[in-house]
Amino acid sequence: MGQKRPNILFITTDEQRFDCLGCYGNPVIRTPNMDRIAEQGVRFERGYVQNPMCMPSRMAIMTGRYCSENGCNINCVGIPEHEQANTFIQSLSDAGYMTAAIGKMHMMPKWGPFGFVYLDLVEGKADLNNQYIDYLKAKGLNGRQNEAKGEEDGPPGTRTSVLTAEDTIDVFVGRRGVQWLDDWQGDEPFFLWLSFSNPHFPFDPPEPYDTMYDPATVPGPVWREGEMDDKPTQRQLQRERGYDRYSDDELRKVIAHYYGNVTLVDDQVGKVLEVLERKDLMRDTLIALTSDHGDHLGDHRLLHKSGVTFYDISVRVPYLVRYPKLFPQGAVCEDLVEAIDLPATFLDVAGVTAPPTMQGRSLVGLVDGRLDDWRDDAFSEIDLHINPRMHGPNDPGSRDYVAMVCTREWKYVHFPNLGIGELYDLVSDPHELSNLFYDADYADRVAAMRLRLLNRFMRNQRAYIGARTEGFREHYLADHRPPAPIPGVTYASTDEA
Repeated sequence: MGQKRPNILFITTDEQRFDCLGCYGNPVIRTPNMDRIAEQGVRFERGYVQNPMCMPSRMAIMTGRYCSENGCNINCVGIPEHEQANTFIQSLSDAGYMTAAIGKMHMMPKWGPFGFVYLDLVEGKADLNNQYIDYLKAKGLNGRQNEAKGEEDGPPGTRTSVLTAEDTIDVFVGRRGVQWLDDWQGDEPFFLWLSFSNPHFPFDPPEPYDTMYDPATVPGPVWREGEMDDKPTQRQLQRERGYDRYSDDELRKVIAHYYGNVTLVDDQVGKVLEVLERKDLMRDTLIALTSDHGDHLGDHRLLHKSGVTFYDISVRVPYLVRYPKLFPQGAVCEDLVEAIDLPATFLDVAGVTAPPTMQGRSLVGLVDGRLDDWRDDAFSEIDLHINPRMHGPNDPGSRDYVAMVCTREWKYVHFPNLGIGELYDLVSDPHELSNLFYDADYADRVAAMRLRLLNRFMRNQRAYIGARTEGFREHYLADHRPPAPIPGVTYASTDEA
């Protein structure tokens, strides 16, 4: 090949909101290393995931396909076998890339491999059998990763970890990533997916991250009295889980601990960047950073993630790409981009042809205006019927397939079987506090967004992947007899009776 193919470092966090980085305007949180990626690359302001849950969001990235197309539309539901061999990772591996996964991948089946040649998985804070657990056992610490140092402070899961920072799961993952990069010899380009488990619930930073942020100074939860009156599924979830019983002061403690976990991860990102610099790999490595979904953090009087909410704090995530050879440094892109555009970008930059089934688009050329036909909306979805025990109201009557489409100005959320919906004016109501779906003055806007969603469904259908001919003449002139007999097939005789 002519030009040297770049290495690709793909960093993901778990459950990180878009507004929880300094480069996205958060005035309190300290994320200098993630911010550095933005300063040396592009910050995509409106990056959306294809699902508000971990596993389907990640499966969408792996396949480059929407959830209803690849078959994984809620947690703990794997993609079928024919999808597993069609990932962008497999395409990179086939093209000679060393493909590695370190950290919480959330694949299903758990060990993939989905095209990875090297696997070093931890799966998350709740997993009971992985490399991290072996590490804790060797130090006599297994089980203590779930213990609080002192009393839990606030809603359940808000605590100081009894572990030292060095023994937490994300420092462990960061060390493994640093070690892998240190050991890499450079005979072929690499693709490394380094995936951290935080700031996912429980909100359990160790010292000193537990007191790094004063609850009194973090941005407090945003909500409006009575906003759940016309959001019945969210109100049901709120009542079942008791989210609305927590005070703003208690929720600020959640936010402060969450921020501590974000900074803990950021410190590990810094150590990984140091290795790339030390080995003189920064120039020839594309670095991308994103998350699989966000967290409510008390906004709307909700906590954690949910299958019935598509607020920006839930489906809009950090979205950073650094590769100065193709992406301008320090740029901000306002176009709506989707998570499945990242794998298409990786393949494009690597000079690898994307599988025809992939539905994302490469971001190369978008920031500098070379793409004038970019989509003007973003799509996300979930199917709560597939796994009735996962991430929705317990009441079966409050569960549905849910889909969202948003433009820069408007967001529409559709519940097809419940006959309800949500419409938000993102310009005048950026926190999505007032549902306009039932307001007669916005009936035309609801209809227009519903039509846009229908059009999106139709465009999202499986791409045509069969053989093609140029036209009818070529088709009819072609010899349709097989070039060689197929075993077990009987052919008509060419002899006339």
